[in-house]
Amino acid sequence: MKKLTLGILAAVAMVSTSQAQTNEPYIQTPGRDDINVYHPLSIEVTLKSSHLWRGLEVTGDALAAMQLAFTDRSGQFSMGIWTGAAFSGDFKEFDYFASYTYKGFQIAVWDIFNFSPGAAYNISDAFNYRAHRTGHFIDVQVNYTLQGNFPLQVGWATVVAGRDRGEFNRKNLYSTYVWSEVPVWRDGFVDLNVGVAGAFALDKEPGNKANFYGKRGGIVNVNLTASKKVRIGNYTLPVSLTPMWNPTNNNVNMMLAVQVF
Repeated sequence: MKKLTLGILAAVAMVSTSQAQTNEPYIQTPGRDDINVYHPLSIEVTLKSSHLWRGLEVTGDALAAMQLAFTDRSGQFSMGIWTGAAFSGDFKEFDYFASYTYKGFQIAVWDIFNFSPGAAYNISDAFNYRAHRTGHFIDVQVNYTLQGNFPLQVGWATVVAGRDRGEFNRKNLYSTYVWSEVPVWRDGFVDLNVGVAGAFALDKEPGNKANFYGKRGGIVNVNLTASKKVRIGNYTLPVSLTPMWNPTNNNVNMMLAVQVF
């Protein structure tokens, strides 16, 4: 399971990690309260104790996650590259993404390629998208954040192509991940979110109940995400701690993340 790839919706935000896509292309001009300047490109660098994604421990090694994104003037359309690399060299991933957000709704498409050494699938052909041979998978996500005083988040994501083909590599399983997250504590010191998610295959392989996220359909992610902004001198570092339980796969994990840039 550790070699399963990362895929995170920008809008999934803190459900199980990282992949936060910027939706704020306007940055205030230093020293001026009345001028905001459009900056289409953004860079994010996050250090993590491990990498958790949708109920899975992608890697237990410490890593750096990096994102380069372009956002249009409206702040609604984003596209870019997400990449992660473990300091041990045992985890490597390179993803492309595009998303569109409008009034709480977001649709996002991710092309996810985990080419970690030792993976059981094809990691040598970065441009191979043939169904039986590719190491990529294409994930399509639709998410909604309830507008108003109760920002409940819900989402649906389905793997529509790539290496989600079951034990015998005969057909696409269309593994689907459905999630919900809600803030439960806001006091200006530490914020706390609670999330839960289930997974299942839309087109099961005969004689096999497994999907991309678990050995059978069911609850694959119950998590808490505690987040805080830590000031160090003139710098403010967003820090989050995420304990995660996977009842279907019968495991538990924890991740610490610090956004350093």
